[in-house]
Amino acid sequence: MKIINLRLHYPHCQQDKLVEVSEEVFDVLCQSIREMRNYERRKQYHRAFYSLDAYDWTENYALEHSPSPEQLVMLAEERAERDRLAAALREALAAALREALVYATLTQARRLCAYYLGGLTQQQIADRECVHNSNVCLAIRRGLCNLRRYYADHPQEK
Repeated sequence: MKIINLRLHYPHCQQDKLVEVSEEVFDVLCQSIREMRNYERRKQYHRAFYSLDAYDWTENYALEHSPSPEQLVMLAEERAERDRLAAALREALAAALREALVYATLTQARRLCAYYLGGLTQQQIADRECVHNSNVCLAIRRGLCNLRRYYADHPQEK
């Protein structure tokens, strides 16, 4: 049996009150003290001196314990499913875009793909193709007009 001081665990107690408790209760109290100290350290580390309810993710981020193995497996499965769906969506969009790019010239199609799918800037495309930036801008603008014409002529079914 262990002896604890209730004044240390309950702030409303004004005087020392010694109580004898079992080993299990003592272990639970020690664990709760450790968790509270860890929580305070996380708040200080993340400079969370405001309410941790300020944003949806803040409290969970500061309080989150390490995930269990089951949770890790579930997260991995969800991530794999999300990646599979994203790949299927990219394939479908690429197929639809290839079909629509028939209305654009080869130069317009190449520059549209580099700009929107490749993530290059117009200046990077111009440098790569050794042309002026205004030529790239004009080709992209005209290519978009051609794509608009294609989608106006071929309404998409839902």
